Amino acid sequence: MFSTLSVSTRIGLVALCAATFTAITSELAPVGLLLDMARAFNISTGRAGLAVSAYALIVTVAAVPLTVLTARVERKRLLLIALSGYVVSNLISAFAPTFGIVCFGRAIGGGAHALLMSMVSAYAAHLVPKKLTGRAISFVFGGSSMGGVLGVPGTAAISQLAGWRVALMVVAGLAAVLTVLIAVCLPPVIKPAGRPSGPYKVPRESVRAFAWVISANALFFVGHNVVYTYIAPLLMAHGLPETSVSVALLFIGVFSLSGLWASGLMVDRWPRVGVLASGAAISLGIGLLGGQFMPAWGGVGVAALWCAGYASIIPFMMSGAIRARATTADTAGAAINSTSNLGILLGSALGGQLLAVYGVSVLVPVALGVCALSMLVILLSGNAFPAHLGEHEDEEAAEQVCAERGPLMT
Repeated sequence: MFSTLSVSTRIGLVALCAATFTAITSELAPVGLLLDMARAFNISTGRAGLAVSAYALIVTVAAVPLTVLTARVERKRLLLIALSGYVVSNLISAFAPTFGIVCFGRAIGGGAHALLMSMVSAYAAHLVPKKLTGRAISFVFGGSSMGGVLGVPGTAAISQLAGWRVALMVVAGLAAVLTVLIAVCLPPVIKPAGRPSGPYKVPRESVRAFAWVISANALFFVGHNVVYTYIAPLLMAHGLPETSVSVALLFIGVFSLSGLWASGLMVDRWPRVGVLASGAAISLGIGLLGGQFMPAWGGVGVAALWCAGYASIIPFMMSGAIRARATTADTAGAAINSTSNLGILLGSALGGQLLAVYGVSVLVPVALGVCALSMLVILLSGNAFPAHLGEHEDEEAAEQVCAERGPLMT
């Protein structure tokens, strides 16, 4: 995919991929540790879940402001600060004497996450020619999918063997090692990626396209998390034994990586067709789970289709927000990061309320309605999701980026 790129650029993309893996592993680790943490502090599992929701809330609130405030900070230095934040966050949580201190440590991690996940797409875009931007983002965010597939089960396994505190220490150690490797290997950015030089007036159509993109992103995350947060009881309603849920989730996570591969093929060529196909895969997979006719492992299969579509959405949204050219690439990434976490919060909260009042059967139609609304928004986002990206457009954009970004130090 990147055979024409220099060795230092390919190493940089691998380092950014490892950074997103660390970020998502750190964010979602408590999902597999909730029961152990609840027992350790003698609290309910629901209260222990605050370790996850508080993290998402910090990212939602802080992503854009932190990105704007740090716009003049050299990108590599900022990335190292963010990774150091993961180290501190996990160490504080690992040694916390009370659950309140755990949440404090998690809040630090949320701030680090707000910075790191907002800048990695722009950093990747800076390292490659413009025509490879979407594929670079797909590759880098493959680490986030691997964090969900391997990081969460891995920390859960460590917790079972050695305790949840040791699991968090391991995540902190992973972040520390990666910090050192990135300090040595990642090419720094002299000028923040995509930052316009001189006075610049944003066209109204660019602002409108950007608004459509972040709205569609938020809606997709709401629709996905209305169901995904409660996927275990949904699959069990189709006859899947509780003892098989972990294996099913692992299969779903591994298969979802195919969505990132598919998006890498289309995101820089046919963004509109690709993003609508991703939305269709999400809707089809969720819709097939709505009836009772689907057998247990058949339900796992259609859930895998849905999650593959969901994984492929992320590069389209990131590249679409950057392509709108309403703001800098970093701020565009921050807006996607913030609205994604807002969607996670709202979707999981809405799904929980629906589940408590109406039962599992109502989750699917609500999720389908939200996803349909998101696809309607995408149809209105022509500037951000054009039907086709021509070679001449890529070359002109590449020349503009090269004129703006300045040299890379190796």
